[in-house]
Amino acid sequence: MPSPDISLLGHIVTTLSFFGIVIYTFLRQKNLQRTTRYSAALFYVIIGIGLIFAVVNLIYVAHEIFSEHESQLTSDLDWIAQYFGIFVLSTLILILSASKIIIRPKYLAGRVLAIGAHPDDIEVAVGGSLAKMRDVGYTIHEIVMTRGEKGGNVNTRPGEARNGAEFLGLEGLQVLDFADTCLSAEVINIANVLEETIAKTRPDIIFTHSKNDLHQDHRAVYEATMQATRDTRTTILCYESPSSTQDFYPTYFIDVGKYVDVKIRAIREHWNQRKKPYMKPEVIQGKLAFRGSQAKVNYAEGFEVARMVSAI
Repeated sequence: MPSPDISLLGHIVTTLSFFGIVIYTFLRQKNLQRTTRYSAALFYVIIGIGLIFAVVNLIYVAHEIFSEHESQLTSDLDWIAQYFGIFVLSTLILILSASKIIIRPKYLAGRVLAIGAHPDDIEVAVGGSLAKMRDVGYTIHEIVMTRGEKGGNVNTRPGEARNGAEFLGLEGLQVLDFADTCLSAEVINIANVLEETIAKTRPDIIFTHSKNDLHQDHRAVYEATMQATRDTRTTILCYESPSSTQDFYPTYFIDVGKYVDVKIRAIREHWNQRKKPYMKPEVIQGKLAFRGSQAKVNYAEGFEVARMVSAI
């Protein structure tokens, strides 16, 4: 049997371990949300269980130090804090490991350019696919045409776009100063900017708005994209926006079953837009489920194919 001093030392180490887990989980919350499924539930489970067992161990340690008599409470706390605590700790580690998003890297993964009219368009429409493609190994750049001044706070929206891109792990983001809601008068200028961007990033795949969209800025970005890529050998996929019309007809789908929480978390970076109906998690998940049912998977993002170029 170990001596009381050794047993007490073990409980002190266990107490510090559980407090360490709680602190680490809290500080690494964003990383947890990006790299694991069911991250919201896991976060609260880990924090809650960690605090409970840290406090149980702390009570035992305090009782051992300040109490002169052994009691049934001390014995019970010893068993709960030491043996059951170790079991719970091991279980948490196994749960985290099992929930880790693991995607097999793709050999010779290519380059992607995501184009949006407003700061939140890309995360809302294609955030799950970009996160998955980034984990597979694609190099991804993003360009946004306006600062979104007509739809929210112009001082915060570009920063929110940068936060969203950073969370997804994208390599680069440009937020331009074209006038919000006035892009239809700037199609040629936007096309010129896109030509320069395409020449620099050399994308194999471009994600852009659809022509089947009620928002004039979205249609303008689609037209500019098609003009800018008229001489390029690039796959062009048109994504679905909240303002897409009933004529939006996706025929290409990307399975994002492991990335539902990641997409929702990326969209949440656009805090200035949080009151918009299409930003609600249940709406986002419902759309993914609907497109998933069309693709015969649980959750998917759907795209119209403007041009498909084989990689072979």
